[in-house]
Amino acid sequence: MPVPGQSGPPPHPLTDVRPAERAALGGLTRAFPPELIDQVLLDCGRVEQRSRLLPARVVVYFVLAMGMFAERGYPEVARLLVNDLERERWWPHGRQVPTAAAIGRARLRLGPEPLRRLFQQTCPPPAASTTADAWYRGRRLVALDGTILDVPDTPPNAAHFGRSLGAAARTAPRTPARAGRSTLQEPVSYPQARVSALIECGTNRALAADVGPLSTHERALAEAIYPTLTRDMLVLADRGTTDPATWQAARAGGADLLWQVPGHLRLPLTARLEDGSHLTGPATASDPTGPAAPTVPIVPTDRGRERVCPAQVRVIDYTLDTDRLGAPPHRLLTSILDPAAAPAADLAARYAQQSRSGAALDHLTPPHPARTLRSRHPDGIEQEIFALLLLHRAFPASPGAVPTAPVPPAVQLVSEPR
Repeated sequence: MPVPGQSGPPPHPLTDVRPAERAALGGLTRAFPPELIDQVLLDCGRVEQRSRLLPARVVVYFVLAMGMFAERGYPEVARLLVNDLERERWWPHGRQVPTAAAIGRARLRLGPEPLRRLFQQTCPPPAASTTADAWYRGRRLVALDGTILDVPDTPPNAAHFGRSLGAAARTAPRTPARAGRSTLQEPVSYPQARVSALIECGTNRALAADVGPLSTHERALAEAIYPTLTRDMLVLADRGTTDPATWQAARAGGADLLWQVPGHLRLPLTARLEDGSHLTGPATASDPTGPAAPTVPIVPTDRGRERVCPAQVRVIDYTLDTDRLGAPPHRLLTSILDPAAAPAADLAARYAQQSRSGAALDHLTPPHPARTLRSRHPDGIEQEIFALLLLHRAFPASPGAVPTAPVPPAVQLVSEPR
């Protein structure tokens, strides 16, 4: 049968499973032990009062297995999972394979919270100090990233997630009209879910994430991530904001920020530093190049597009040798005020390298032709997304499967910015 919510050829028979797939499926209970799953279910209040064909623990493993076998339908994934669980001592031998309808009901009972909680409780330790692009002068490099995912076009998904109104939205044909009505196929955009995540540079592992409707701005989703930022981090963002409350929330845990803002943003520069960067805003200490004090970024004033900083931030303007002719310089704001601690050329190069390394959330897009997630209900969509994030952390791609990051372009600082 086709994948629920999608069309396509029938799944491969069970005997067609490759040894590598069997090995990966067998790794689920090693990466996520039953005791850990049970504790998460207990914390979420999902402990069941009666025996079921699909206990909550098994449903969690099923959702994870769905991410491993994106091209297979519910019954085939269930058959694969039951075949693997037969080796576990706690699994009742001879239990029948559940139907697609039973699996759908079990997933609705489970809800998204156990997969979200499992993701939060299995956050990995920092990358090794020898990992390329993961550290900068003792600071752990992380990046705020986001993506938009197409989801099946069902009434619950459309009502919860919403659709894109832009011309770039990918479209799906409507079901052909019944006899006697127009047979024209009217294109409609897929409902879309928005994902925001904190990515560890160098490994591309998601450390924190949140999911919401398309109408929720990426910065609003990121608010759930800010409490996870710690003092040893340098946080990169390509959609940096100048909102004071947002900047303060991101810095509350002591993390330093390196955020890109529009190059045309006019700033009252108060001091030029020896590395070519500038300070903006009033001094927060007698030594403007001393340790970074809590900063507040730029807020609008009455003077047109010029902005004023209530406290100091450091401004780095630069160009790349790949920029088009006449393009405005790139602009970064950072909370690291001391050039000796982080020279401007270093920060610009680090930022350019990360921006060229590719989207860290590309693995969330399913590989099958429809390229949408498969769940027909919003709770199921959340389950799928957190399951994919968990699988990417537990089973990282082999070094040969990871594309090599392109050589970063040459950075040229702009010593006389606007």
